[in-house]
Amino acid sequence: GVWRQTRALLFKNWLVKCRTKKSSVQEVLFPLFFLFWLILMSMMHPHRRYDEVPNTDLGPLDPSVLVNFVIGYTPPTALAREIMKKVALDNFEDGIHT
Repeated sequence: GVWRQTRALLFKNWLVKCRTKKSSVQEVLFPLFFLFWLILMSMMHPHRRYDEVPNTDLGPLDPSVLVNFVIGYTPPTALAREIMKKVALDNFEDGIHT
């Protein structure tokens, strides 16, 4: 049944691997080489840690400068829409379309 077919398939694959040793070695060594390469690159270019930027009050926006002003945001979730509505209502007299 199924076990005999599985055993025969595994034996066939083992024979193919024994007959093609060069490609079998390459299948093992190439991923190891690329892993070594990635580790080496990450060690050569370490991550930088930046200091925190303190919060500052920028003051109110001047709506006279912002004619045909477009604010883009992503992702279009309910939370992002709510935040953009607050920005529009707090900083502009008539509000802006978001």
